[in-house]
Amino acid sequence: MASSWKHETPKEKILYKYRAFSNFENLVDIIVNSRLYAASYDKMNDPMEGGYSFPKTYSDEQIKELETVIGKQKFCSLSASNNIDLMWAHYANGNRGICIGVTLKETRRAGVAYWVNYDGPPNLIHRCDQDTQDRARKILRHKSDCWGYEEEVRIFSNDGHLVDVEIKEIIFGKRADSQLKPLVEALVKAFLPKAVVLTQDDLAQVNNAIRNK
Repeated sequence: MASSWKHETPKEKILYKYRAFSNFENLVDIIVNSRLYAASYDKMNDPMEGGYSFPKTYSDEQIKELETVIGKQKFCSLSASNNIDLMWAHYANGNRGICIGVTLKETRRAGVAYWVNYDGPPNLIHRCDQDTQDRARKILRHKSDCWGYEEEVRIFSNDGHLVDVEIKEIIFGKRADSQLKPLVEALVKAFLPKAVVLTQDDLAQVNNAIRNK
């Protein structure tokens, strides 16, 4: 029987979303509804997002169509690791935020996840039989090698701006806001009773134990 798993990442693989406590209502939505927000590529912080080269066999109409489809794609960015110092610094407000560990689902609203390739903008090969959306998503799965430290996985939405996930872990940064942290802990206890709650210091102890085995 063929597997229904559509993601490039393995089943039960935990992926991580680093977040600051700013836009707190969005963080509450993630915890309460177990879903992530997917945005278009022009909302990302890499100015080279969506870049590519193409052969002369592409007509102006084909490129215009491709650009339109690229602009319509919505995705959310996760990381394969929960202990990347630069990620804590850049996306979790200098270790003052949190890191949310999630696993992927198999529903339509779960989207489709792909690993990011850090080999620069792709060079398109003319293939008339390739679906335009598939081509657009392949373009958006390439970034410059300077971003390789992020170990990124992108979930492309099949249903608007929202992607359903299962939340497994909540990791507080070592400088997490002392006033907001208890509120987040109460939300997690109420809506995610099975989630594991950790701190960065807990991660350090776990990683040291693994290295010393």
